[in-house]
Amino acid sequence: MIRDEYIIVGDFYLKTIEITKEAARKYKDGFPQLSMRDFVKSEHEEDGSLIKLVSDKVFVAYAYVAKQRNSDGWILSLDEHQYINVDFYRKLFTMAQVKRTKLYYDEETNAFRFFNGSGDGIGGLNIDYFDGFYVFTFENQGLYYHRELLYEAFSMAVSDAKGIYEKLQFNVQNDGLKRRHVQGEKASDVLEVKQNGMNFALHLNNGDFDFNFEERDLLLGIKEKYASQKIVLSCFSKNGAVAVAAKIGGAFKTVSIDLNSKNTSKIKENFELNNIVADKQEIRAMDITSYLDYAQKHHIMFDVIVLDPPVFVRGKKSSFSLNKDYFDLIQMALQSIKDGGTMILTANSATISMKRFKQIVADAFIDADYHYEVEDIYRAGEDFTVDKSFAKGNTFKSIIVSVSKGRK
Repeated sequence: MIRDEYIIVGDFYLKTIEITKEAARKYKDGFPQLSMRDFVKSEHEEDGSLIKLVSDKVFVAYAYVAKQRNSDGWILSLDEHQYINVDFYRKLFTMAQVKRTKLYYDEETNAFRFFNGSGDGIGGLNIDYFDGFYVFTFENQGLYYHRELLYEAFSMAVSDAKGIYEKLQFNVQNDGLKRRHVQGEKASDVLEVKQNGMNFALHLNNGDFDFNFEERDLLLGIKEKYASQKIVLSCFSKNGAVAVAAKIGGAFKTVSIDLNSKNTSKIKENFELNNIVADKQEIRAMDITSYLDYAQKHHIMFDVIVLDPPVFVRGKKSSFSLNKDYFDLIQMALQSIKDGGTMILTANSATISMKRFKQIVADAFIDADYHYEVEDIYRAGEDFTVDKSFAKGNTFKSIIVSVSKGRK
């Protein structure tokens, strides 16, 4: 196990590992995910180990080892003379801050992605900004072993951080460690942040770190282009951001459906922050397919339907899988959309490419005998820096279509 204070001086502590020529080309071209299948000899390296990759004894890259879904770790540097130390991380954090200068000075937005994993140089680490507070999300235990070095480098690069929280995406024995405050001030019990002039509440001290960062541009589009004088259904509504955007954009009425009953209080809270009377909107904690079935039976129709599902969610009676059930969900929703209405579909998963997402949409419409025209396509904003050699790092995608009944 690598101790918290473990520091690399030169390459003295790094184990050198020979990789195949094909792997060397892949990594040199910028692919950031490490795979032990690329090693010439079978090697067992513990999570957190820093290694030096070579091909025919020629340097290829520095990397760290960590088990994380379909990855064995991440490439850190292709520069043999750039050692993996506090100064290395400081430079990456400094560059990340410079890239987001525009957002720091945006008076309408004070919540954004500060550091986006491999796109900013450290796969397995995301850092989110909430009005001066930063939340570090560690996606694997290997990188978490180096957290003290990362926090030290961050404090050198970002001197005005009010406080730091951390979120662990890997299994730990103590649930109290998964989301916690680690440095600096604590945020107020209710931290109000904004995106494009829309206000939202967070409760960082209660582990409420989740936010619609990827959807910022989409929400602005809903507010400015798609909601005026419309009746809007938001499926998988989470914190109510879609309904907030729609109401501010002039929607007649919003209906927010989410399986998690805790989200109903979040929706109401966010309505109030935006001077929207929650009691005049419809908010239900129930299964999405049950509501769509109810809407069809009672002939309830909508001008705009937003399908914003998670990768997976389990209810008391059923579950939803993005990969398996999206086709059926679209077809159910089509039964409750007005002729000429708008459907907004999202997918936030590395396992569904934009090409496959478009095909799912096309197949669902054709099978249901509906016609559609693509109005807009949204991806995550500029703060979600993505490595060009790692397309699946750009996980969020949204397609907005106009709907008409019957093929044309």
